[in-house]
Amino acid sequence: MCSKNKEILMELLNDMESFAEMKNIEYPSIYLLGGSGCIIAGYLNRATTDIDFLDMDYDASIGRLFRILDRFDMLDIYLTTIPLDFKERAIKLEGFKNIYILSREDIILSKIGRYSEKDIEDISILLKDANNNLISKLIEEVSSRENISERVKEVFVKNAKLFRERFNV
Repeated sequence: MCSKNKEILMELLNDMESFAEMKNIEYPSIYLLGGSGCIIAGYLNRATTDIDFLDMDYDASIGRLFRILDRFDMLDIYLTTIPLDFKERAIKLEGFKNIYILSREDIILSKIGRYSEKDIEDISILLKDANNNLISKLIEEVSSRENISERVKEVFVKNAKLFRERFNV
């Protein structure tokens, strides 16, 4: 079932890229995260066909490409608990022109922001192949971000404390 979800996600991304090529649309970089990013990168093996990506202030004309993805969430960086240098760690998705997946560590940071039971399950799996020293450094970076919602930051700091205690990071 999970490999079927990866196939569906990859097909949606392929359809979007094919449409962009056919219509000669140059699209900017797309940074995937969340469950879909984890499935495509092979970080996690679970079921979802929603595509989560960061809002990089896309031009409205790119919207027709995103509609091909069917169900997607464009996440505002102001409301997302990732460090601003995430691009340095993002991994280019092979076979695609401008699609990247956030690193395990950055996805863990985004999950600390919400820290639901499902997020905790995902984090425990993601941590197996993650760099704990980097995660600790990135927690400090997000905690000191100034261009983030105060409420989001407040919840993140509280959740980061719980995360550090639970996972000894």
